[in-house]
Amino acid sequence: MVEYIYSFMDTRLKYIIGIVVVLAVIGGVFYALSSSSKSITVYIAGAYAAEGQYLAQDFQNSTGIDVKVIPGGSFKLASQISSGEPASVFIPVAFTQAVDALGPRDPGWAIAAFTDQMAIVYSNLSLKNQYVVQALSYYNKAISTNDSTYWYDFFQTITSGNLKLGISNPSTDPEGLYAFLLLEIAGKLYAHNSSYFVERVIESGSNITRSSTGEYVGPLEEGETQLVFSYRSYAMAQGFHYIQLPPWLNFGSPSYVSLYSQFSWPVDLEGHQVNISGTPVYLYITVPKDPQDPSASYSFLQFVLLHGALLEKFGLSLIHPSPLFNSTSLPPQVVKLEETGEVSYAGPLAAL
Repeated sequence: MVEYIYSFMDTRLKYIIGIVVVLAVIGGVFYALSSSSKSITVYIAGAYAAEGQYLAQDFQNSTGIDVKVIPGGSFKLASQISSGEPASVFIPVAFTQAVDALGPRDPGWAIAAFTDQMAIVYSNLSLKNQYVVQALSYYNKAISTNDSTYWYDFFQTITSGNLKLGISNPSTDPEGLYAFLLLEIAGKLYAHNSSYFVERVIESGSNITRSSTGEYVGPLEEGETQLVFSYRSYAMAQGFHYIQLPPWLNFGSPSYVSLYSQFSWPVDLEGHQVNISGTPVYLYITVPKDPQDPSASYSFLQFVLLHGALLEKFGLSLIHPSPLFNSTSLPPQVVKLEETGEVSYAGPLAAL
């Protein structure tokens, strides 16, 4: 009788364990399916396509949530999102006006997550152009002596029309805007005329305009374009060489904010012509109104802020606490970030 009871209990115990195992397996499969069924779309400034893909893959590996990355000019992407394209997260660069250009999907806030700086990018094939070699010679002398004569010779050479430049459309891509602001500062400092080098670029017809700097990768690799005005991280991510500009020209130093802000350039945003003044290069992140999956979208935002050091290999520097620009009531997820010290209020969001 005792043996029967033990046998019965043993059978019952095995039965219960079997049910628990089956339920655990079903639960795991359900969780995996529910995670894998989630997806978000991240719209990111074109120069940061490689960084966006890198973050997306790491986030997907950590959460199981699929991420689609769409790169392009920040202002152009803002227009597309405003028109109804399903963006979950928006990562523009440089100017918070790109967030305001989201129109009905403008959330009213953005976080400056990373710093970068302007550079002049070139490839191995660029060096086959004698004027690039000549310009680099002037640059090296200018860096070693800080003699304004050499800086003048450098910009005089690259705007001569003897080589092809890559300056993107300022109305679709902030890098183009920065390029013209940079040339204005150089003109003021070295030619005593802020429009001098800009006019040389326009009159020589040397610029090849594209909607996004990301479109210059092929032309640089093939030698069709010799110099591209872009960010340092763009050069590092794509494996190109770059000319490191001094802080008064690279828009990468808070110490020169007052100088940067003295120069502006007109761009066409949402049918409005706006004069945008120079500011340091920041890579912003925000979640537009009505994202595809709010929970997953804010999870990605938090992931970027907590794991941003991953992008140091691309030359980006995570800002901590990250400056928060805000002109409206904040969503609870961002309020929590402010309470934990991940972000800190830095002022209102610039409007168009």
